[in-house]
Amino acid sequence: MIITLTTDFGLSDPFAGIMKGVILGIAPDVQLVDITHEIRAYDILGAAFIINSAYRYFPEGTVHVIVVDPGVGSTRRPIAARASGHIFVAPDNGVLSSVLQSDPGASPPSVYWIDNQSLFLDSVSQTFHGRDIFAPVAARLARGIPVESVGPRIVDFVKKALPKPHFQGDRLVGTVLHLDKFGNIITNLRRHHLGRDFSIRVGGLSVKRLCSSFAEADPGEFFAIEGSTGYIELALNQGSAADRLNIALGAEIELETPFVNH
Repeated sequence: MIITLTTDFGLSDPFAGIMKGVILGIAPDVQLVDITHEIRAYDILGAAFIINSAYRYFPEGTVHVIVVDPGVGSTRRPIAARASGHIFVAPDNGVLSSVLQSDPGASPPSVYWIDNQSLFLDSVSQTFHGRDIFAPVAARLARGIPVESVGPRIVDFVKKALPKPHFQGDRLVGTVLHLDKFGNIITNLRRHHLGRDFSIRVGGLSVKRLCSSFAEADPGEFFAIEGSTGYIELALNQGSAADRLNIALGAEIELETPFVNH
Protein backbone atom coordinates (compact mmCIF):
# COMPACT_ATOMS: atom_id res chain seq x y z
CA MET A 1 0.00 0.00 0.00
CA ILE A 2 1.18 3.51 -0.83
CA ILE A 3 0.66 6.75 1.10
CA THR A 4 1.67 10.04 -0.49
CA LEU A 5 2.38 13.24 1.43
CA THR A 6 1.83 16.79 0.19
CA THR A 7 2.38 19.63 2.66
CA ASP A 8 3.62 23.18 3.10
CA PHE A 9 5.91 22.09 5.96
CA GLY A 10 9.20 22.41 4.11
CA LEU A 11 12.18 20.28 5.12
CA SER A 12 13.98 22.49 7.65
CA ASP A 13 11.57 21.45 10.44
CA PRO A 14 10.77 17.90 11.60
CA PHE A 15 7.02 18.01 10.84
CA ALA A 16 7.03 15.86 7.70
CA GLY A 17 9.37 13.34 9.30
CA ILE A 18 7.18 13.12 12.40
CA MET A 19 4.13 12.37 10.27
CA LYS A 20 6.07 9.56 8.60
CA GLY A 21 7.02 8.17 12.01
CA VAL A 22 3.37 8.08 13.09
CA ILE A 23 2.33 6.35 9.86
CA LEU A 24 5.09 3.75 10.07
CA GLY A 25 4.27 3.05 13.71
CA ILE A 26 0.77 2.00 12.64
CA ALA A 27 1.46 0.61 9.15
CA PRO A 28 5.13 -0.41 9.06
CA ASP A 29 4.86 -2.03 5.62
CA VAL A 30 3.42 1.01 3.86
CA GLN A 31 5.40 2.71 1.09
CA LEU A 32 5.69 6.45 1.68
CA VAL A 33 6.09 8.85 -1.24
CA ASP A 34 6.71 12.58 -0.86
CA ILE A 35 4.94 14.49 -3.62
CA THR A 36 6.23 17.76 -2.17
CA HIS A 37 6.65 19.57 1.13
CA GLU A 38 7.40 22.85 -0.61
CA ILE A 39 3.89 24.17 -1.21
CA ARG A 40 3.92 27.90 -0.47
CA ALA A 41 2.78 28.41 3.13
CA TYR A 42 -1.02 28.47 3.42
CA ASP A 43 -1.47 28.16 -0.37
CA ILE A 44 -4.60 26.02 -0.51
CA LEU A 45 -5.23 26.44 -4.23
CA GLY A 46 -1.58 25.73 -5.00
CA ALA A 47 -1.84 22.46 -3.12
CA ALA A 48 -5.11 21.68 -4.93
CA PHE A 49 -3.32 22.15 -8.25
CA ILE A 50 -0.37 19.96 -7.24
CA ILE A 51 -2.38 17.03 -5.91
CA ASN A 52 -4.74 17.09 -8.89
CA SER A 53 -1.72 17.02 -11.21
CA ALA A 54 -0.01 14.16 -9.36
CA TYR A 55 -2.45 11.66 -7.88
CA ARG A 56 -3.55 10.04 -11.15
CA TYR A 57 -0.03 8.66 -11.73
CA PHE A 58 -0.25 6.44 -8.64
CA PRO A 59 -1.97 3.04 -8.48
CA GLU A 60 -5.63 2.94 -7.58
CA GLY A 61 -6.10 2.50 -3.85
CA THR A 62 -3.29 4.91 -2.97
CA VAL A 63 -3.96 7.06 0.08
CA HIS A 64 -3.03 10.72 -0.42
CA VAL A 65 -2.48 12.97 2.60
CA ILE A 66 -2.58 16.71 1.94
CA VAL A 67 -1.81 19.06 4.81
CA VAL A 68 -1.96 22.74 3.92
CA ASP A 69 -4.01 23.84 6.85
CA PRO A 70 -4.11 27.51 7.90
CA GLY A 71 -7.32 26.75 9.85
CA VAL A 72 -5.80 24.03 12.07
CA GLY A 73 -7.38 24.08 15.52
CA SER A 74 -10.48 25.94 14.33
CA THR A 75 -13.92 24.55 13.53
CA ARG A 76 -12.83 23.39 10.05
CA ARG A 77 -13.39 19.66 9.63
CA PRO A 78 -10.87 16.96 8.78
CA ILE A 79 -12.19 14.88 5.89
CA ALA A 80 -11.49 11.68 4.00
CA ALA A 81 -12.73 11.18 0.46
CA ARG A 82 -12.88 8.40 -2.10
CA ALA A 83 -12.65 9.58 -5.70
CA SER A 84 -11.36 8.14 -8.98
CA GLY A 85 -10.21 4.97 -7.22
CA HIS A 86 -8.04 6.85 -4.72
CA ILE A 87 -8.45 7.93 -1.09
CA PHE A 88 -7.67 11.46 0.09
CA VAL A 89 -7.18 12.70 3.65
CA ALA A 90 -7.07 16.45 4.21
CA PRO A 91 -8.59 19.45 5.96
CA ASP A 92 -11.96 20.59 4.64
CA ASN A 93 -10.72 23.92 3.30
CA GLY A 94 -10.95 23.48 -0.46
CA VAL A 95 -7.63 21.72 -0.96
CA LEU A 96 -9.48 18.75 -2.49
CA SER A 97 -11.68 20.88 -4.76
CA SER A 98 -10.07 19.76 -8.01
CA VAL A 99 -9.92 16.03 -7.27
CA LEU A 100 -13.51 16.05 -6.00
CA GLN A 101 -14.88 17.78 -9.08
CA SER A 102 -16.94 15.06 -10.74
CA ASP A 103 -16.69 14.53 -14.47
CA PRO A 104 -20.04 14.35 -16.28
CA GLY A 105 -21.32 10.81 -16.08
CA ALA A 106 -18.81 9.77 -13.40
CA SER A 107 -19.80 8.54 -9.98
CA PRO A 108 -19.84 11.41 -7.49
CA PRO A 109 -17.07 11.38 -4.89
CA SER A 110 -17.76 10.07 -1.40
CA VAL A 111 -16.65 12.50 1.30
CA TYR A 112 -16.63 11.79 5.04
CA TRP A 113 -16.13 13.97 8.08
CA ILE A 114 -13.38 12.40 10.19
CA ASP A 115 -14.80 12.43 13.71
CA ASN A 116 -14.04 8.87 14.88
CA GLN A 117 -11.59 9.80 17.62
CA SER A 118 -10.56 6.20 18.17
CA LEU A 119 -8.52 6.58 14.96
CA PHE A 120 -6.55 9.58 16.28
CA LEU A 121 -3.47 9.64 18.46
CA ASP A 122 -4.29 9.62 22.16
CA SER A 123 -3.56 13.33 22.54
CA VAL A 124 -4.55 15.78 19.81
CA SER A 125 -2.68 19.07 19.54
CA GLN A 126 -4.50 22.17 18.33
CA THR A 127 -1.56 23.00 16.06
CA PHE A 128 -0.46 19.69 14.49
CA HIS A 129 -3.39 17.72 13.11
CA GLY A 130 -1.04 16.35 10.46
CA ARG A 131 0.58 14.27 13.17
CA ASP A 132 -2.39 13.58 15.42
CA ILE A 133 -5.30 13.09 12.99
CA PHE A 134 -4.33 12.92 9.32
CA ALA A 135 -1.30 10.63 9.66
CA PRO A 136 -2.91 7.97 11.89
CA VAL A 137 -6.15 7.99 9.90
CA ALA A 138 -4.23 7.58 6.64
CA ALA A 139 -2.20 4.72 8.11
CA ARG A 140 -5.33 2.89 9.22
CA LEU A 141 -6.98 3.43 5.84
CA ALA A 142 -3.85 1.98 4.21
CA ARG A 143 -4.20 -1.05 6.48
CA GLY A 144 -7.68 -1.64 5.13
CA ILE A 145 -10.29 -0.02 7.34
CA PRO A 146 -13.23 1.19 5.21
CA VAL A 147 -13.31 4.92 4.58
CA GLU A 148 -16.89 4.92 5.86
CA SER A 149 -15.59 4.13 9.34
CA VAL A 150 -13.96 7.55 9.79
CA GLY A 151 -17.28 9.32 10.31
CA PRO A 152 -20.52 10.47 8.66
CA ARG A 153 -20.79 11.17 4.96
CA ILE A 154 -21.12 14.85 4.04
CA VAL A 155 -22.09 16.76 0.91
CA ASP A 156 -21.35 20.31 2.08
CA PHE A 157 -17.56 20.04 1.84
CA VAL A 158 -15.71 23.23 0.90
CA LYS A 159 -15.24 23.87 -2.81
CA LYS A 160 -12.71 26.40 -4.12
CA ALA A 161 -12.31 25.76 -7.80
CA LEU A 162 -9.16 26.81 -9.62
CA PRO A 163 -9.73 30.07 -11.49
CA LYS A 164 -10.83 29.76 -15.10
CA PRO A 165 -9.96 32.06 -17.98
CA HIS A 166 -12.58 34.73 -18.61
CA PHE A 167 -13.22 37.38 -21.22
CA GLN A 168 -12.76 41.09 -20.75
CA GLY A 169 -13.87 42.61 -24.02
CA ASP A 170 -11.97 40.86 -26.80
CA ARG A 171 -9.21 39.63 -24.51
CA LEU A 172 -9.08 36.38 -22.60
CA VAL A 173 -7.72 36.90 -19.10
CA GLY A 174 -5.91 34.00 -17.47
CA THR A 175 -4.20 33.43 -14.14
CA VAL A 176 -0.82 32.15 -12.97
CA LEU A 177 -1.54 28.87 -11.16
CA HIS A 178 1.97 27.76 -10.26
CA LEU A 179 5.64 28.67 -10.52
CA ASP A 180 7.92 25.65 -10.68
CA LYS A 181 11.50 25.48 -9.44
CA PHE A 182 12.83 26.31 -12.91
CA GLY A 183 10.83 29.54 -12.97
CA ASN A 184 8.33 28.33 -15.56
CA ILE A 185 5.01 30.18 -15.28
CA ILE A 186 2.14 27.70 -15.35
CA THR A 187 -1.09 29.38 -16.43
CA ASN A 188 -4.70 28.23 -16.53
CA LEU A 189 -4.77 28.50 -20.33
CA ARG A 190 -5.10 25.41 -22.51
CA ARG A 191 -3.85 24.76 -26.02
CA HIS A 192 -7.31 25.26 -27.52
CA HIS A 193 -7.35 28.83 -26.20
CA LEU A 194 -4.47 29.80 -28.50
CA GLY A 195 -5.07 30.71 -32.10
CA ARG A 196 -2.43 30.66 -34.79
CA ASP A 197 -1.44 34.29 -34.23
CA PHE A 198 -1.71 34.60 -30.46
CA SER A 199 -0.06 37.09 -28.12
CA ILE A 200 0.19 36.44 -24.39
CA ARG A 201 0.93 39.56 -22.39
CA VAL A 202 2.59 39.08 -19.03
CA GLY A 203 4.89 41.33 -17.00
CA GLY A 204 5.13 43.88 -19.79
CA LEU A 205 6.22 41.23 -22.32
CA SER A 206 4.33 39.76 -25.29
CA VAL A 207 4.95 36.06 -25.89
CA LYS A 208 4.02 35.02 -29.42
CA ARG A 209 5.79 31.70 -30.00
CA LEU A 210 4.54 28.24 -29.04
CA CYS A 211 7.31 25.64 -28.89
CA SER A 212 6.87 21.88 -28.78
CA SER A 213 9.88 21.42 -26.46
CA PHE A 214 12.18 23.53 -24.32
CA ALA A 215 15.10 22.77 -26.62
CA GLU A 216 13.25 24.24 -29.59
CA ALA A 217 13.68 27.75 -28.19
CA ASP A 218 16.91 29.71 -28.38
CA PRO A 219 18.85 30.37 -25.15
CA GLY A 220 17.39 33.46 -23.50
CA GLU A 221 14.16 33.32 -25.53
CA PHE A 222 10.74 33.67 -23.91
CA PHE A 223 8.16 31.25 -25.32
CA ALA A 224 4.97 29.33 -24.56
CA ILE A 225 4.76 25.56 -24.27
CA GLU A 226 2.08 23.01 -23.41
CA GLY A 227 3.42 21.55 -20.18
CA SER A 228 3.08 18.08 -18.71
CA THR A 229 -0.03 19.13 -16.75
CA GLY A 230 -1.82 20.09 -19.96
CA TYR A 231 -1.70 23.81 -19.17
CA ILE A 232 0.15 26.45 -21.17
CA GLU A 233 3.43 27.46 -19.54
CA LEU A 234 5.50 30.57 -20.19
CA ALA A 235 9.18 29.83 -20.08
CA LEU A 236 12.60 31.36 -20.58
CA ASN A 237 15.05 28.92 -22.14
CA GLN A 238 17.86 28.26 -19.65
CA GLY A 239 16.52 30.89 -17.27
CA SER A 240 13.70 31.73 -14.86
CA ALA A 241 10.78 33.43 -16.57
CA ALA A 242 9.16 34.11 -13.19
CA ASP A 243 12.23 35.90 -11.83
CA ARG A 244 12.95 37.82 -15.02
CA LEU A 245 9.36 39.07 -15.30
CA ASN A 246 8.84 39.44 -11.52
CA ILE A 247 5.63 37.41 -11.70
CA ALA A 248 3.77 36.17 -8.61
CA LEU A 249 1.19 33.44 -8.11
CA GLY A 250 -2.29 34.66 -8.96
CA ALA A 251 -1.05 37.29 -11.41
CA GLU A 252 -3.29 37.95 -14.40
CA ILE A 253 -2.17 37.40 -17.97
CA GLU A 254 -3.87 38.55 -21.15
CA LEU A 255 -4.34 36.56 -24.33
CA GLU A 256 -5.12 38.12 -27.67
CA THR A 257 -5.88 35.90 -30.66
CA PRO A 258 -8.25 36.19 -33.61
CA PHE A 259 -9.11 32.50 -33.33
CA VAL A 260 -9.76 32.13 -29.61
CA ASN A 261 -12.28 29.44 -28.74
CA HIS A 262 -15.13 30.98 -26.77
